[in-house]
Amino acid sequence: VAKKLKNPDLAIYKLQQTTYKFAFLLVPLSIPFMALIFLWGRRFTLYDHGVFVLYSLTFMAILLMAVAVLVSLLPSLSTSISGLAIALVPVHIFAQLKGTYSLSPWGARWRSLVVSVFCVMVMTFFIIAILYLGLGH
Repeated sequence: VAKKLKNPDLAIYKLQQTTYKFAFLLVPLSIPFMALIFLWGRRFTLYDHGVFVLYSLTFMAILLMAVAVLVSLLPSLSTSISGLAIALVPVHIFAQLKGTYSLSPWGARWRSLVVSVFCVMVMTFFIIAILYLGLGH
């Protein structure tokens, strides 16, 4: 790692390339956590959770791209745009859970909180993997 950090431009490039190449790793990392939320029910399979995760990641990617474009076009509103995007994430998770799994508002609410915690965990695993694959390997 120390050797690779001697050339920070190359290190950043390697991290960007690794992130791009392994972004799909977020799906298999996320599916087991979704399955944990519905562990006692047999109505949904890992395939269903995989579709849910793919749709959710697609929304998040589109949201990130929209924020990047809007911030570049309206730099004076970057804080407001970013805040709105951050507020939109839990709303999206709630609505998607409620609709996809036909949950009650209460069931979708508590699962949204749990999914939010799982998202932080999955992103931590993903960042560790990217750092290892991009710099340590």
